[in-house]
Amino acid sequence: MTNPKSTHSAGTSNGRLWLVIFLISIAAFMGALDGTIVNISLPTLSEYFKADLATVSWVAMAYLLVLSSLLVTFGRIGDLRGFRKTYLIGFAVFSAGSMLCGLSPHIYILIVCRALQALGAAILQAIGGAMIIRYVPEENRGTALGVWITFSAIGLAAGTPLGGFICQHWGWHWIFFVNVPIGIIAIILGLIVLPKDIPAISGKFDLAGSGLIFAALGTLLFILNMGNNIGWISPMVIVLVIVSTAAWTGFIIQEKRAAIPLIRLDLFRSRDFTIGIAITLLVMLVAQGSWYMLPFYLEVERGLATDVAGLVLLIPALGMMLAGPAAGYLSDRIGSKPICILGSITMTCGLFILAAMKTTTSIHYISLALLLEGIGIGFTIPTSFNLILSASPAHGDEGMLNSLVATMRNMGAVMGIAVFGLIFMSLLTVAGLSSSTTLPHTTPVSAYVPAFRATFILGAVLCAVILALSIVVREKRRHSKRLGLLGSV
Repeated sequence: MTNPKSTHSAGTSNGRLWLVIFLISIAAFMGALDGTIVNISLPTLSEYFKADLATVSWVAMAYLLVLSSLLVTFGRIGDLRGFRKTYLIGFAVFSAGSMLCGLSPHIYILIVCRALQALGAAILQAIGGAMIIRYVPEENRGTALGVWITFSAIGLAAGTPLGGFICQHWGWHWIFFVNVPIGIIAIILGLIVLPKDIPAISGKFDLAGSGLIFAALGTLLFILNMGNNIGWISPMVIVLVIVSTAAWTGFIIQEKRAAIPLIRLDLFRSRDFTIGIAITLLVMLVAQGSWYMLPFYLEVERGLATDVAGLVLLIPALGMMLAGPAAGYLSDRIGSKPICILGSITMTCGLFILAAMKTTTSIHYISLALLLEGIGIGFTIPTSFNLILSASPAHGDEGMLNSLVATMRNMGAVMGIAVFGLIFMSLLTVAGLSSSTTLPHTTPVSAYVPAFRATFILGAVLCAVILALSIVVREKRRHSKRLGLLGSV
């Protein structure tokens, strides 16, 4: 049931509005940072805890599975319990989990604490964009989403180099400890600036649906993430496919009869809503898939040192940082659809350039392609979110909508690594070359060119699909007082 009191204006100033956007963006930064900062420390953790790499990989895997599987749950909890309280709890859990990770005396304790940290991150990611939808007036929402995406890009870009620096000079513990003071400051700021909202809907939380989607997403993401390593037709994968299929079936049945479903399945009857969701998934599939392949190309094909390759891979994030605010600003004035189309074209150009790379291709050429890809992603992500919102009545469902979009992004990222990796390794096997993910230098590097080229061609084709979807989607420009809780920017 919708609560009419939730639409009352808080009457706050523009300065406070920007503090709220900054707080939400800080959470986005922390979430993106922790998605990448730990990966570079895995060899160090393996040596420190005297654990094999398969066990240590669960430090990253546990975070991914818990985060992605709980987004939808916490998005709906925010709708039912209020954003302010839920968001502050998320910061507290994330900070506590980070502290416990840094203090962990054993690898298995670290994995458990990492799952706790992911629990807090899931709350923040599920609620952040929903707060922008609820609090920021629609005529300024694109700008706010652009800032939000920019902070995510900064976190994404800073993760690997910052993690390497901290791990080398301060020790792996500080990779986690660095989150604690940021979290404490964010909680204090949140207590001051976040409005005391009243839940937009009331009713019973769908506990059965929450358990089913956790099982469905958890097993699906595990299959996508580990399928290349353990074998797509291995007994474990087959069993997990059956479990995931059963969980998804049960979830759909449950959501159709739930009074307040975790995901409103009726929204998918809208062609434009479904297209917007598809764009969101495909953008992250292409982005993460190409970023997964590029280190292999730069280090194996081109022979670049790891630190130099890392600097080159910062370029897409730089493009996102440049494009995000511009995309938000322009979408507020001319609409999201034209900017989404422009972003799709830019991404397509970048991937086609990457697909033409050879062993002798200059770094400047590669950098241009990566910059175009990053700019295209920066244009497309916030505007595709706006297109989804224009196709859905968001009032009372802000948390559900944002968490659904965030889940699609995470699924797209995992699918990108799985699909691009599978194609690459399959082509190596067909060519009679090593399919080892380490890509040993004993094989002539020129032999990998066709496999690299095929993955980037796939990316370019998928970008063309994103462009076609962006062209056919319709945008409904709405101006609703319900979004003006904090006044105008």
